[in-house]
Amino acid sequence: MTSLDARAIVDRMFAVEMAFLTSNEKDIRQLAKAFADDVVVREPASLPYGGDWRGLDGIARLFDRMNDVWSNMDLKELHVTGAPDRIHLSCTLTMVARSTGKSITQPFCEFLRFQDGRLAEGIPFYYDTKELLDIIA
Repeated sequence: MTSLDARAIVDRMFAVEMAFLTSNEKDIRQLAKAFADDVVVREPASLPYGGDWRGLDGIARLFDRMNDVWSNMDLKELHVTGAPDRIHLSCTLTMVARSTGKSITQPFCEFLRFQDGRLAEGIPFYYDTKELLDIIA
């Protein structure tokens, strides 16, 4: 069991994600520091990277696919609430579409379930997925 609070767990998860994304070798073992081996992230089916992404390999592929779609993703006004095993976050999310260069800013929420300080399940809630699709087309 981890002794970290909810915000520290989320901060560590984002730090591990960024370290993976900026590394040249993309070693999925890096992800194991913050993601459970059997992690699942459930992206909306309507998005180009929609579906359930399972395991560390799945998370690595999800990050790769999101990087194909978005050239930049920025979180502002991040709020984290909950217990270390069930966390809710909300923020203002700005993304830039790689295909068009257009940017979009909208509210974003995510439900995160953790086991021993590592993400076991993530369910993101985008404010308007049609608007996201419109700017990447």
